[in-house]
Amino acid sequence: MATYSDKTFNASHYESARPSYPQSLYDELIKYHGDQAKELAIDIGCGSGFVAFKLTDYFTEVIGTDPSTVMIQQCQQDARAGKGITFKEGTGESLPVQSSVADMITGAECCHWVDHNRFFKEAARVLKPHGTLAYWFYKDPIFIGHPKANKIYHNYTWRSSLEDNPDDEFERWMGAYYEQPGHNFLGTLTKEIEVPEELFYDTTRVEYLVDENGDPKGIKDSPLMIKKTITIATFLEYVKSWSAYHAWMKDHGRKYDVAERFVDELKTEMGWTDDTKVDVVWDTMYTFAKRRA
Repeated sequence: MATYSDKTFNASHYESARPSYPQSLYDELIKYHGDQAKELAIDIGCGSGFVAFKLTDYFTEVIGTDPSTVMIQQCQQDARAGKGITFKEGTGESLPVQSSVADMITGAECCHWVDHNRFFKEAARVLKPHGTLAYWFYKDPIFIGHPKANKIYHNYTWRSSLEDNPDDEFERWMGAYYEQPGHNFLGTLTKEIEVPEELFYDTTRVEYLVDENGDPKGIKDSPLMIKKTITIATFLEYVKSWSAYHAWMKDHGRKYDVAERFVDELKTEMGWTDDTKVDVVWDTMYTFAKRRA
């Protein structure tokens, strides 16, 4: 994604602000992978490397790839790099490896940005027969029990202030600053994207969705359930990790900090402070599939 490739992007901030994935997801993934070899895993869109480094618990060798030089440089500077793990620039549509070499390919919070037809073909090229393709997402955090806060969140992340007020001086929300169609794919948890049956089999897709009270809408539990209690100060750091925030600030940052404006609005409307603790939960989805022989 172009924004994360910008040399001014703060890659270390990205890792510290983002939600992590529960051990139960990795347990489910390795269980699905079964008795297949665990020689090489490739993590696409590896970002700051937290999934790639985790995969070293299970695989002899791990390669993390990302189109962002900034992200790859951060991973290479990590003290854990070089110990059965390497990092290379590359996209999900063009991986810097030979054919039929990987036992697993993973993509965490990145596969909404790819050209899906090309990505699935490339994954099939790189995977060994019966190798595992796995990708997953979390969507927007939901402030449990706070519908007004969720509405403010939706305005800043999905809407355009210029649509409400075309005569306004500039775009005051961040919705228009997400790259498309990737942001819309994230919004639907890639529901409209199907793993091609001619390339993969045994596809498993699991959505975990909740309402504004944090209650499940469908299945009651998922290996990929992300629920946290955070302070509003922590939430501000999360907002500052967004690609749309980075893009908005590049255009309008001399006027004010849009993340701080966003959080100030939450604090004013909700009576919150930086130290207020709120419960948040994320809608999630994971997909696992096996490469046909």
